[in-house]
Amino acid sequence: MEKFALLIVLFAALATPLITARFHLTRMPTAISEIIMGIIIGKTGFNIVHPDVSVQYIADLGVIMLIFLGGMEIDFSLLEPKKNKDDFSPLGTAFAGFISIFIMSIVLSGILYATGIFNQFILAVILFSTIALGVIISLLKEVGLLDTKYGQTILLTSAFGEFIPLVGLTIYSAVKQQHYISVLGLPVIFIIAIVLLHRFNRVYVFFEKIDKSTTQLDIRLAFFLIFVLVTFAEQIGAESILGAFLAGAVMKLLKPKPDTEAKLSSMGYGFFIPVFFITTGVNLNLRTLFTNKEALMLIPLFLIAFLLSKAIVFFVFRRQFGNRYSVAAAIVTSTTITLVLPILQVGRNLKLITTAQSGAITLAAIITCLICPILFNKILSKQKEAE
Repeated sequence: MEKFALLIVLFAALATPLITARFHLTRMPTAISEIIMGIIIGKTGFNIVHPDVSVQYIADLGVIMLIFLGGMEIDFSLLEPKKNKDDFSPLGTAFAGFISIFIMSIVLSGILYATGIFNQFILAVILFSTIALGVIISLLKEVGLLDTKYGQTILLTSAFGEFIPLVGLTIYSAVKQQHYISVLGLPVIFIIAIVLLHRFNRVYVFFEKIDKSTTQLDIRLAFFLIFVLVTFAEQIGAESILGAFLAGAVMKLLKPKPDTEAKLSSMGYGFFIPVFFITTGVNLNLRTLFTNKEALMLIPLFLIAFLLSKAIVFFVFRRQFGNRYSVAAAIVTSTTITLVLPILQVGRNLKLITTAQSGAITLAAIITCLICPILFNKILSKQKEAE
């Protein structure tokens, strides 16, 4: 079946939305249903898909496209200072929300370290403070909240929860491996992003005058930005998704036309991103995990830690959005998977965590992806009915 792996995955990507529509599973985000489909056809289920190099390569491009589109979804006008001090600032609320998450993550990591359950304190802080930006973007887009201040506040909180732990992971990995040049080279990728923005700012206006259906210069520019920043991120020892996020931010600041954003979104969500989510489910082997007693004990502990670390968001959001919307925000920001996988890979490579710990954390993250978006949709639907 290895030769037909890509064909099966693409068929699964096609069939998944049809199945969810047929059984009226409207509250389940597409990303989650794709992960479940991957679990069914992968190692845990029928084991009919064995991803080869081509499938894994497309899946890697999928997560890059997912984070790139995440950078493009940020409304940078919200970052501008408010003339009226009484105006609500999504940036301020989002930053306060992430700081509260970070503090709570330190507390929870300290408890796990003190009790001897998990002895990698810094790695635990990075894990518990991460938020699945890609999944939340997909969810907010589906429910039509991306253009609202509530949706942008959640999006910015998630962006902090993806970007800051990502930088922290890069520094932590470099220090553990004594690759201090990677830490010193980290600002370089930000400088490159600024230079690209400055250089292409005028060029992009010229692109619009000569753009044709057969050239698609705006799309070519987008992929050029992605691969330039991803390549430089990997060269300095950072994660590729750091470069992808910065590429999305640069593309957004170039102010592309609406149809450009629509075309990039169609390419991402229509092909690359579903392959990533389905492959994630395919590679998860729950059969082996459930035979490990240590892993079974760790799963609920990490799941509770993921949820508790984000619960404090409720108190930050309550002043602006009220109780119900704040509960929904705390629940949806508990979703975490995108950055968890590379964090665990780094932990295993450095021999800081065991296979059982890695499996438990992975499954706990998968569970947050399964339950949190569904609860978020349910709370919002009840709130809309009440209104």
